[in-house]
Amino acid sequence: MTELGLPNGARGGHLLVAFQVGDEPLRVAEPFGHPVSLDVRRLSPDGIAGLLGGAGFAVRARQVREPEGREVVPQAILLARKPEKA
Repeated sequence: MTELGLPNGARGGHLLVAFQVGDEPLRVAEPFGHPVSLDVRRLSPDGIAGLLGGAGFAVRARQVREPEGREVVPQAILLARKPEKA
């Protein structure tokens, strides 16, 4: 397993990763009126692309978009592929 928790042998497959963009963590205490203890880590698209590259994936597409609706931070989507041959 890699640092991202991906199997090392997943060759030839595609991986789609979506996440919130940012440097500041978010603590959620009572979403939708229910008490919880949840810490959300926002991530850097460049940082995730680097981790994917280190795991043998090539990033094929990257999108970062502005928040919509109730979202408060940008959203990122990375599409990566692991080559069939090492």
